[in-house]
Amino acid sequence: MKKWMSLLVFVLIIGLVLSGCVGRKKEPEKGAPGQVQKQDKYGGTFKGRLAADPPTLDPAYITDTTSSQVANNIFDGLVQYDENLNVVGAIAKDWDISDDGLVWKFYLRKGVKFHNGREVKAEDVEYSFTRLLDPKTKSPRAWLFDNVKGAKAFQNGEADRVEGFKVIDDYTFQITLEEPFTPFLSVLAMTNASIVPKEEVEKYGEDFTSHPVGTGAFKFVEWMHDDHVTLEAFEDYFEGRPYLDKIVFRIIPEDSSAFAEYEQGNIYDLTTIPDGQIERVLNSDEFKDELIKKPQLGVYYIGLNTTKPPLNNKKVRQAINHAINKELIAEVLRHGTVIPAKGILPPGMPGYNKDLKALEYNVEKAKKLLAEAGYPNGIPGEIELAYNTSKGHQMIAEAVQSDLKKIGINVKLVNMDWGAYITKVDNGDTQMFRLGWIGDYPDPDNFLYVLLHSSNAGPGGNGSFYSNPEFDRLTEKARGMKPGPERIKLYQQAEQIAVNDAPWVPIYYYTNLILRKPFVHGYMVTPLGVMPLKTVWLSENK
Repeated sequence: MKKWMSLLVFVLIIGLVLSGCVGRKKEPEKGAPGQVQKQDKYGGTFKGRLAADPPTLDPAYITDTTSSQVANNIFDGLVQYDENLNVVGAIAKDWDISDDGLVWKFYLRKGVKFHNGREVKAEDVEYSFTRLLDPKTKSPRAWLFDNVKGAKAFQNGEADRVEGFKVIDDYTFQITLEEPFTPFLSVLAMTNASIVPKEEVEKYGEDFTSHPVGTGAFKFVEWMHDDHVTLEAFEDYFEGRPYLDKIVFRIIPEDSSAFAEYEQGNIYDLTTIPDGQIERVLNSDEFKDELIKKPQLGVYYIGLNTTKPPLNNKKVRQAINHAINKELIAEVLRHGTVIPAKGILPPGMPGYNKDLKALEYNVEKAKKLLAEAGYPNGIPGEIELAYNTSKGHQMIAEAVQSDLKKIGINVKLVNMDWGAYITKVDNGDTQMFRLGWIGDYPDPDNFLYVLLHSSNAGPGGNGSFYSNPEFDRLTEKARGMKPGPERIKLYQQAEQIAVNDAPWVPIYYYTNLILRKPFVHGYMVTPLGVMPLKTVWLSENK
């Protein structure tokens, strides 16, 4: 059996286990010392790694995992995920939902403080959420609240406030929706829905990204671009002071360099293992107490800009899909640690369709489709494939380049640093581009609506500028339905439409393959990635 097939079975089984483990007592962490007094856990600096300089630390603008990796430690929202992906209270201690699913009333904890010392009030929630919707903010995540009553009128300048946001009193905030939205509570757990202090945003303006102030377990200290970001413990954190004194995220773009730093003990975790080291990490005893291997709700894909010739021709896009050998990429380039992708929704995600009709690897069919598209002798000139700087991304881009050459498509590879790259994708200035998506919340809405609905074209998430009215209709309808088979059916229909239209080449589904030092404890990983570091403590190297 191929490695990735074993992995698929593992992911599906673990997905079932995760869905049934709510309320179970957590098992003691493997390798943790026996009885450690709480006071002995305090102190030390956690040294982490960022794969790129974050484009922003302002929650209103975050669309990438690098920025989230830092910001999730600085900010809190009304709610958050626990380690089993249950939505639990954060700034809000409790909430009520009306029977029709339209009115959500949140009760805030008293005594929650911003890093500047001021207490959080319901007015701060209204400000933060309104800021996300405000056209002046130009947030790529305004869609979080596009279903709130009066949101469109506010965005169109027809109202000076959002009707569906209401401050009841200092510690009670109410949200009214236009129609029910099943994953709304999960949406509120996203980094973009973090609560920010108005006075600090207005003080710094656009530079708030370089002076972020939140309520999180760690306060911002400094950001030396392309070198490091430093955070320190917030003594007045509402859940109690975190164990760590500081976090230093070092910015190390090259995976091989980061691996060397990890081996030397200069960083304490590594969320991307370089391709040349994967076999060693998986098969040697030296990493057996450091390796974390868990399912991840994510997909790696090549986006095809559907507005750019010749990619505006569906048959060309389908031909590209059929020409790329995803199994070879998964087995050889990723050493069987990932699962070749058939579609958009990853295994373990509600709505994952094992019977999806994929555009399978078939070179002859690819050539036939190109001929039908008007290119019997291949496509003249070059098509650009852009990717952000990384040896792993480069190897995959080169494999795609080689595969497409076999059907008469010449690909020009262009690599650039992450900040410039994501701007280029968001602006629609690419033909082909590589991206990955790790779920913000475990619902098909977060993949299908967010990444492919026409209203999210560009920085909203739909970098392919894909538009299909029937796809839009199905995903819009599913958003307001109650959980169940009928809702899942609509998402599966929408996914099949998108796969047939081919705005992407789905390459593989991610798995978490993470290294962390044995003296690092309380380090939690879920299918959505690494959790904030507020539970982490060090038994050595403080």
